[in-house]
Amino acid sequence: MKTIKEEIFKFKQFSIAQEQTAMKVGTDGVLLGAWANINHARNILDVGTGTGLIALMCAQKQPFANIDAVELDPAAARQAIENFKNSPWSNQLKVIQTDFQSFTSEKKYDVIISNPPYFDENTSSPEIQRRLARHTQALTLSNLIRQAKKMLKPQGNIQLILPADKQEELTKILQQEQLYLNEICYVKGHPTAKIKRIMIKFSKNYSLLTENHLTIEYARHRYTEDYIRLTRDFYLKM
Repeated sequence: MKTIKEEIFKFKQFSIAQEQTAMKVGTDGVLLGAWANINHARNILDVGTGTGLIALMCAQKQPFANIDAVELDPAAARQAIENFKNSPWSNQLKVIQTDFQSFTSEKKYDVIISNPPYFDENTSSPEIQRRLARHTQALTLSNLIRQAKKMLKPQGNIQLILPADKQEELTKILQQEQLYLNEICYVKGHPTAKIKRIMIKFSKNYSLLTENHLTIEYARHRYTEDYIRLTRDFYLKM
């Protein structure tokens, strides 16, 4: 998915400063933040918040929720603090600069949400911040899910966006952790493209699986009605 490189990215109700972070505002984060179902959630945890984009989108959607945002990289954490402070929801947003695997909290969460790292272990990045943010050596998918499960309320759920080729690995991890896939959305860039991403919701509770599909564009910069409907509350020009 594309990455948007402007230093200040303006959304309808907030702006994202991103000059201090390696990972800029991108389509994946916007997709997950827009798609996430956080209705009635009072406590939300955003893992690997980066600029704070997904946490801010959650705050816009659920203005009475308390949102904790964990970030490993110090520069990204500072950037998220700045973006939270400059938003309309500064009182409900909190950045915790730590490794998620070391993060502990007495609080349990209704929703845990993440656009996690997913580079393979043999993939190297020349930029240290990028490697910390996106490399699976920093936080594997299994470690992320196992740690998130510990912090989840009994009726809570976990929502992620992943590369489509991670679905088989995900299925095995959910079986091992006795978690149930409740919803999946298959995402592709245009009608003839292969499925590129999956957005998923899973929990400790079994339900019939809901499956959906989303295509982003008909052609370059000609967005589908489904994508416009999903993101129109956030993008300035959508």
